[in-house]
Amino acid sequence: MATTDEPAFGRAAVGAMSDSGLNKACDLLEVAEPIKRDQLRAAVAVEADRYLRRTKQEDATPPLSRQKAQLTNVKNAAGRLIEEVAKLASNPDAEFAFLYQLQGSRDANISNAAGLTAPIDIDIVRDLVAWLRDGASAPRFLDVRSGPTSRPSLHLFALSLCELFERITGKLATHNPYLKIDYKGVPHSAAGRFVEFIVRLVDPSVKPTQISTAMAYAVAELQRSRTIT
Repeated sequence: MATTDEPAFGRAAVGAMSDSGLNKACDLLEVAEPIKRDQLRAAVAVEADRYLRRTKQEDATPPLSRQKAQLTNVKNAAGRLIEEVAKLASNPDAEFAFLYQLQGSRDANISNAAGLTAPIDIDIVRDLVAWLRDGASAPRFLDVRSGPTSRPSLHLFALSLCELFERITGKLATHNPYLKIDYKGVPHSAAGRFVEFIVRLVDPSVKPTQISTAMAYAVAELQRSRTIT
């Protein structure tokens, strides 16, 4: 529920879209009937409202920061576990019980994957935990991922607009990032052009390549949902 100090997202979304822009959106889908044009305009405003809310939520807690925080939690937990495993060396009875239990584990899949089928000692266990810790210590992958940056909010916005495209036109939404045979990385299908136009109308900061990535997600999701049903 919106609080008094939150912006009126619905009004902000409508304000970001001029009448001429909304009329052009109707023209893109070849909607001529006045009632149907009003319905399309209203639906676009609702989806724009949702998108703006989601982008605000994402900005409050960036997904990349969350992922890094989760890896840090794994690293710290593994570090504490290494300390506890090391303490077993000073307690021979506990160390023997621990290693005996590992060796007799009934979960063959885990034992085989961890290399615990052969006789082990406490140093091997400590090295395995250190391996987990080190894997979470340098989240370089999160910083160097290639490809156009996109956010879940944009994916969901594209998905909603593709569903709207299908309802209005009766045609399946498709995605084509090619111009003839040349890969351009921007939407060229009818649905893609509609989605790109609306997204750019609501949020001019979004790049066409980001929209293309979101379109690929949306079309795949629609295809998956049709397969399930």
